[in-house]
Amino acid sequence: MNKEYTELLKYLSSKIQEEMTVMKDDMAMGKAKDFGDYKYAAGIYRGLIMANTILTDTAERMKNE
Repeated sequence: MNKEYTELLKYLSSKIQEEMTVMKDDMAMGKAKDFGDYKYAAGIYRGLIMANTILTDTAERMKNE
């Protein structure tokens, strides 16, 4: 895999993980105003997990090709 792609994928993964940490900390500290707000945040967190999984799967496929 090209080094630029590797660096890009690592950068994107780290940014996603940073956002996940912020979301997780906010939810753990009870910053949601109500259940709807909590559900919304949980949905965003789940989306970030999915995005990071897709990103790491793509990196693995590129490495193997």
